[in-house]
Amino acid sequence: MTEPSHYRQAIDALPQLVWVAGPDGTLEYLNRRCAEYSGLPIDDLLGWDWGWVVHPSDLPETLEVWTASVRAGTPHQVEHRLRRHDGEYRWFLIRAEPVRDFDGNVVRWFGTCTDIDDSKRLMEQFRTTRLLFRGLVERNPDGEVLVGADGTVRYANPATARLLGLAVEELSGTDLWGSVHPDDRKDVTAWLELVLATPGERLAISTRFLLRDGNSSQVDVLATNLLPDPDVRALAVQFRQSPVPNNKP
Repeated sequence: MTEPSHYRQAIDALPQLVWVAGPDGTLEYLNRRCAEYSGLPIDDLLGWDWGWVVHPSDLPETLEVWTASVRAGTPHQVEHRLRRHDGEYRWFLIRAEPVRDFDGNVVRWFGTCTDIDDSKRLMEQFRTTRLLFRGLVERNPDGEVLVGADGTVRYANPATARLLGLAVEELSGTDLWGSVHPDDRKDVTAWLELVLATPGERLAISTRFLLRDGNSSQVDVLATNLLPDPDVRALAVQFRQSPVPNNKP
């Protein structure tokens, strides 16, 4: 077996779709995986005849990015959907690197197409779920806050800001407990120590927070220590307006 045959056998064994293009971007070679995936003879995809296996919605950007890379001689990267032999489209990450001669001229392009469909769909599901959850939390009439062990606010919804008489951006990165009424701080400190000592338990306290106008707001606070949870690593704190009316400090 000749050395080039060894190379071709190795390239055909790769799980990726591998291709080689000339300096002008014309496809000259596709590995066996390309034929298996598309269900088409290799010759049907050479030259510039590969565009019809790209999803129609993705083709304009694909051609634009590839043409720009060929003209500039810069590495190519794009994501698009490729039609499988059964008609299903799957997402792929396409990368290509130029190979240059001693004078710096591009003589070949070596490219790969890596199937990212599963991770792409998973990320989209995660993004959709996150947006839905965030939307529900931000529309919640109760205050919802994520607080670090040191009291630093990592996230606060609009209801929290309204209850404490602040803007949301004013809360982020600040000490949540810094505006607790001075007369209530001892009780809040003891309550926080209990919250930190009992992960997973939901504990409540009613306390006053000083407002910007000098008044105080009586708020019912519920907190759960989720610091040990690797997905949260914070205290989950909920605020509710107490039926007790606002008082002067």
